[in-house]
Amino acid sequence: MRVIDEMHGTVVLSIEDVNFLLNKIGWNKIISRVGETFIEEAYGRTICPPKTIIPLGKFNNDYRCMPSTMSKYEDFIGTKIISCCADCPEKFNTPLAKGIYLLTDSETQNLILMFDSNLTTCCRTASASATAVKYLTTFKRPFYRLGIIGCGQQALFHALAIDRVADILDIYLYDLNKVRADGLATRLSDKFYPLVLSKEEVINNSDILITLTPTKEPHLFGFDLPSGRPMTICAVGGDSEEKIEWEPQVLTIVDHYCDSLEQVSHTGTVSRALRDKIIRKENLKSLGKLMIGEEKLDESKKIKFFISTGVATQDLCVAILLYENIGLLLK
Repeated sequence: MRVIDEMHGTVVLSIEDVNFLLNKIGWNKIISRVGETFIEEAYGRTICPPKTIIPLGKFNNDYRCMPSTMSKYEDFIGTKIISCCADCPEKFNTPLAKGIYLLTDSETQNLILMFDSNLTTCCRTASASATAVKYLTTFKRPFYRLGIIGCGQQALFHALAIDRVADILDIYLYDLNKVRADGLATRLSDKFYPLVLSKEEVINNSDILITLTPTKEPHLFGFDLPSGRPMTICAVGGDSEEKIEWEPQVLTIVDHYCDSLEQVSHTGTVSRALRDKIIRKENLKSLGKLMIGEEKLDESKKIKFFISTGVATQDLCVAILLYENIGLLLK
């Protein structure tokens, strides 16, 4: 940790500092804090413009700016600047997502905290999925079978977070890069029973399915889904208009919810569904409104589907958690 006096006492956390604090805070508090953001948005107590995304086609990446504030934490306002770099893991051996978070005091507008946002992005995204699993998985099992399609950095965080809201025993993994899937299986083997399977086997054997693939054309389809049995799906990879994991038609056969009504129409699956009149905007449902009782589950549809767009208030809440716990670094 560094304190920069020339910048009004801005605290700068290293990646090691962030990792230490996240581990000390723990998943339960992080999931709870991220869960608050759904409720606050549903009540209209947030200011969170849709993320600004500048595609950089030549380099197969993009540049995103995500400011937000919440009435519940009105003393703070923050911005994440992050990029999604699809080629970086293979080409440069660097993470898919990389960025920085800037937390500001609302009254003075002094920058009070700055840190690399890679780990916090992983935690808040997994916590959002865990919140969705908690509210959408209404069927009971002694243990749940978790499927993960796409075994990059987010996959490990999702397994750990979802295990906090649903007892996970078996985990089924698929990735185009089998070495990556095998590596994740090894990392998970001390806590779970992971198996690397085909994509079809992962879908057919899972109670809870997480898709984490930043693809630009759909590779997951309605006909892939099992019929007649309940399932919870978190679609996480298609978080911008450029990216799409699931074909738009899937939205007609699942009971679907999103993290942000403001942002969801700018994601690949939903924007194409709206463009092609597969669904209408009024068909979109908010997970937050479900949490406060203003939406109801459609019992006629067994498969519950969460569309994760990545909301800036989630990043803000995790940044505030770090700021509140900085004292742990001094012990």
